[in-house]
Amino acid sequence: MPITLPPSAVRRAAAAGATVTLSLALAACGANFNAQTMKPYQPAEGTNATSGSIAVRNLLVLADEDGSGELHAAVVNTGKTDDTLVGIASDPAATPQTGDGAEPAAPPATVTVGNVRPMTLAPGASLTLPPTSGKPFTVTGGKPGTMITLTITFAKAAPITAHVPVLTTDHFSPTPRDDAPAEGHG
Repeated sequence: MPITLPPSAVRRAAAAGATVTLSLALAACGANFNAQTMKPYQPAEGTNATSGSIAVRNLLVLADEDGSGELHAAVVNTGKTDDTLVGIASDPAATPQTGDGAEPAAPPATVTVGNVRPMTLAPGASLTLPPTSGKPFTVTGGKPGTMITLTITFAKAAPITAHVPVLTTDHFSPTPRDDAPAEGHG
């Protein structure tokens, strides 16, 4: 005697088969070298750079409208020997640029980095800027909305030259600025 299935069981089996086939087809679409998940993504505003076993992460400047600010970053030594952060300086040949890559209309201000001192980078350790003790590394002349070029030198690793964004000091603040327009939000 032949086995017959009720129509609802046939529909469920067909739906299950279609679901499996569709999920395999969709999974295959993103499983190649051009898949979005295979592309590098940096979720932070700062710049990442590497030199040998030294990795600089989320390098940025938080500054006020006058161009006075502090350098922020994490410097990680992934090597097996000590290294030393020797200096950080503005690239004198580079001019600050606006966020869209265009040169600023006015002549660029001179960008200077202050309070930089040698700091030991122990193997497997991270150095946070601004440092937990002592004065922060200051940046003068970089106004919010511009990119500046900084060169970081080390005792052993090769120097790192990076384009660094300058953000406002209240960039991470969830409250409106005091000088914001008094318009209501709809």
